Amino acid sequence: MKTSIVIATYNKLEYTQLCIESIRKFTSQHDYEIIVVDNHSTDETVPWLRSQSDIKAIFNNENLGFPKACNQGIEVSSGDNILLLNNDTIVTSNWLTNLLTCLYSREEVGAVGSVTNSCSYGQSIQVPYNSIEEMHTFAIQYNQSSNPALWEDRLKLVGYCMVIKKNVLDKVGLLDERFTPGNFEDDDLSLRIKLAGYRLVLCRDTFIHHFGSVSFRNNVDSYNKLLFTNQEKFVKKWGFSPEDTIIRPGLVKQIDAVSTDPIRVLEIGSGCGGTLLYIKNQFPYAEIYGVETNPSAVKVATEVTRHIYSSLEEIFDQYSEDFFDVIIVGNLGQFNENNINNIKMLQKLLTEDGQLITIAPNLLHYRIIKKMLEGTVNSSELQNWKLSDIQEAFNAAGYSDLEIVGFVEEISSNDQAFIHSLVETARLGTTKPYEIQSYMIKAYKKSSKVHDVKELINNLLIQNNVLASLKDLAKIDIEEVLNIIDEAGYEQKIDLLNFIAVQFMEHQKIELALPYLNRAFEFDINYDPTLLNLGLAMYTQGHDQLALDWLSLISNKDSKVEQWVRQIETVLYTKNYEKHKLKFLLRRLESDVDGDASLVELLQMLNNGELTIERIYQVVDNDMIEKSQLFTQLAVSCFEHNMLDLVFPLFEKALEFDTDNQDALYLLSRILYELGEFESAKIHLHRVRVKNSDVEDLMQKLSEVNVV
Repeated sequence: MKTSIVIATYNKLEYTQLCIESIRKFTSQHDYEIIVVDNHSTDETVPWLRSQSDIKAIFNNENLGFPKACNQGIEVSSGDNILLLNNDTIVTSNWLTNLLTCLYSREEVGAVGSVTNSCSYGQSIQVPYNSIEEMHTFAIQYNQSSNPALWEDRLKLVGYCMVIKKNVLDKVGLLDERFTPGNFEDDDLSLRIKLAGYRLVLCRDTFIHHFGSVSFRNNVDSYNKLLFTNQEKFVKKWGFSPEDTIIRPGLVKQIDAVSTDPIRVLEIGSGCGGTLLYIKNQFPYAEIYGVETNPSAVKVATEVTRHIYSSLEEIFDQYSEDFFDVIIVGNLGQFNENNINNIKMLQKLLTEDGQLITIAPNLLHYRIIKKMLEGTVNSSELQNWKLSDIQEAFNAAGYSDLEIVGFVEEISSNDQAFIHSLVETARLGTTKPYEIQSYMIKAYKKSSKVHDVKELINNLLIQNNVLASLKDLAKIDIEEVLNIIDEAGYEQKIDLLNFIAVQFMEHQKIELALPYLNRAFEFDINYDPTLLNLGLAMYTQGHDQLALDWLSLISNKDSKVEQWVRQIETVLYTKNYEKHKLKFLLRRLESDVDGDASLVELLQMLNNGELTIERIYQVVDNDMIEKSQLFTQLAVSCFEHNMLDLVFPLFEKALEFDTDNQDALYLLSRILYELGEFESAKIHLHRVRVKNSDVEDLMQKLSEVNVV
């Protein structure tokens, strides 16, 4: 199976060389061809391409644009698959293997794409690297094997790296050259593939590097003008805006459910179904429903779900009360009687545990106030929502719990000054009402466990009823709590996990703190506060070496951390000294060097509780040679110092290591005689083979005793 890799170039030779070199290095196990179509580059690109024997090159006499160049490459290709690849990419280990595995996993898969570091439409991921070398190290781990669990169905794929079956292209046609010089041609091609009945799959198991928009970067104004022009072309062709294909992952993350729940989700304003498809990826057992008024967008959305309706009235007519678990409204619209009534009607459609998730534009946003002062505000903006409007409307509709979060974008220094002047005029104590661009609202039909957990966490954050909140949080299954935190979309999730853990630690509940710290460590293994708290937790539990190991991983050690390290090192030194001290005393006893003094010190340690007999067992067993003899000496000494409860266990150990230890047998017999255990004394003495005067004397004494 052959893959034709088609690359369009226009100058930027250094990027093209990096791209081609990476293909050669990481694609050798596959049958492939490289086709480069150059759009009349004026740097050294053309002579370099002419010198490359393994590249099939086409040289245009003018810049024909990206779509035309790709089509030229496709037309001369000989592969079973067409891979459209930007020249500002660097491919990585296992890249094509993973992509082709997904592409041919099902007949209905028509095209696949990778994730990267720089891309739109949710195809970028956060990366830890700072150089190309570090990038390849990262990619080796990321791409190590194909994983169907990481494949995600999409409405469209961004064309920086897109693999398409050739027979699919033959059916749907080439890139639409009306979008020359570029932009939206990949949206257009994706939608044609989708409408032809094929799946487009994002492979989250495959990463390549993307520098991003190298060809357009030098002239931002022209690029923005091109975006606007091509967007108009797109709308004219399709009858809807590219915005109708958007995904709203932030709203989906607010859904209080686990991935295996068979929930029913309704999205109002579903567009082409991008968010519905995303929901289906996150919740495979969900039933998804949509309302969309644009008939052109509905045509695409029906490829995602057959439950697409053209009006909210159809939903009210067709579905009974208590039907949907989740209702998502991408934009609540204007503050008017119709929408207030819709909020009430939607509440009835929700199940008892159901939730409504929506976004409402803020009437008091500083830009709207500026427009009011300038006289440029439009009538629709004057019908945005105030916070009090939201609270009144949802409370009146009968929702039990309401969570409202404000979204704030970056604000310039001039606008900050304007906001502060508004605050002074209104005599408010905060700038937030004017900074918030829109509100995200999560309304529950009735209280839920998720809401209860969030309320307990909020109590901890504001230090309200901390002890009671910790007790209540501890009663909830820890995995449920962690999953709620994972899925709640908290921006500072790691800090939150550490904060909760510290609250438990401060109340001496280390075992309850550890799961939160472990989850925080899973999210970021290099986060210093997590490493510090894990170290302190281990130290509190008496695991000093583990504590030191965790603290040693901290990259930026301040004076506080250094103090903890010194303290734990001191404790470890003391413990190690005691450990080595025991070994030292036993070695002296074994070698008969100051044996009496060593015995006295050992017995003192036993008597004071500094040492246990089990610890002696361990050290003798692991580190001593004359094990049986040592236990015999210790047993006799314990008898002489009236530590009778240790005598027989030590003799037992002595005979366990050497069942024929003559000294042990005789001395045990003698002690048994002195304790009046005559019969037992005779049994052990009978096993003594060497009959010296001491043995014979004891035998004589035992023969004279009448045993009852």
